[in-house]
Amino acid sequence: MHWLKLLSSSVLTVGLATLLADSGPAQITSGRDGTLVNLSGGTINITGGTQTGSNLFHSFGQFSVDAGQTANFVDPGVHNILGRVTGGNAFLINGVLQVTGGNANLYLMNPAGIILGSRASLDVLGSFTATTANGIGFEDKWFNAIASNDYASLIGNPTSFAFTMSQPGAIVNAGNLVVGQGHSIALLGGTVINIGTLTAPGGKVTVAAVPGEKVVNISQDGSLLSLSLPEATGETVQPLPFTPLSLPQLLTGGNLSSATGVTVENGIVRLVGSGIHIEAGDVVATGITAQTATLSASNNLTLLESQLYTTGALNLLAQNTVQI
Repeated sequence: MHWLKLLSSSVLTVGLATLLADSGPAQITSGRDGTLVNLSGGTINITGGTQTGSNLFHSFGQFSVDAGQTANFVDPGVHNILGRVTGGNAFLINGVLQVTGGNANLYLMNPAGIILGSRASLDVLGSFTATTANGIGFEDKWFNAIASNDYASLIGNPTSFAFTMSQPGAIVNAGNLVVGQGHSIALLGGTVINIGTLTAPGGKVTVAAVPGEKVVNISQDGSLLSLSLPEATGETVQPLPFTPLSLPQLLTGGNLSSATGVTVENGIVRLVGSGIHIEAGDVVATGITAQTATLSASNNLTLLESQLYTTGALNLLAQNTVQI
């Protein structure tokens, strides 16, 4: 059993979490591949899509969920539901991500950036993965984030994530994300800030900042296995037609322009009250509870006001420094 509790400035958590509590109206637009979106009261029902074996694929032009609203993915009895956002804009989730009708794992891929606000939560019986990769691999075949896909070839479970851009998009989580017993949570991006909580009882939590032009290989239980060069993807992972937002751009654009918990100056994101700034490739982590956890940074790993609790292995990995 591992229990790691770190006390530091509370300004980071309060300031940025308060900022991320406010968002604009929900906006989920269907893209290609047969995805259907229907608003019923406070629930956005997502049906249709393209099914191949035990996998269901969705495409969205835009994807955001306001506080008090639920994005409901209807499970027709599959093992994995995978959604991609193709519009080139980061999405903000401040409501509930839900799967009904089954216990499918939920994957959301948006290379432009992902923000989970302080009111974001999960209602899924399976595992949850959020990633800014531009491809999710099924053996040697790829679910592209933007380009067209040969869905008939995408069978089995995801085994890898391709980050073929020079600097992958960022992920910020300020929500309290919980999955069911024995399932897992993974946040995989170019830079990852977790100031909320990630809880996977009896399961695994993975928070990884992945360097550009790399492929992350994973095991059946979601464990990180290795990084490889993008040549391993062949020619099937298509390049992005846009450049993902940098972390400063992600935190100062749109509804996040009135930030009080962070400052962005000369392209540097600083955590108010901590004296620490965040660079590309960093991981910042707070509350995590799981059977096993891996925090992996391609640059610096920063643990601020963190409570990390695992009953099994706790892996802290950084290319440069671990800051406590």
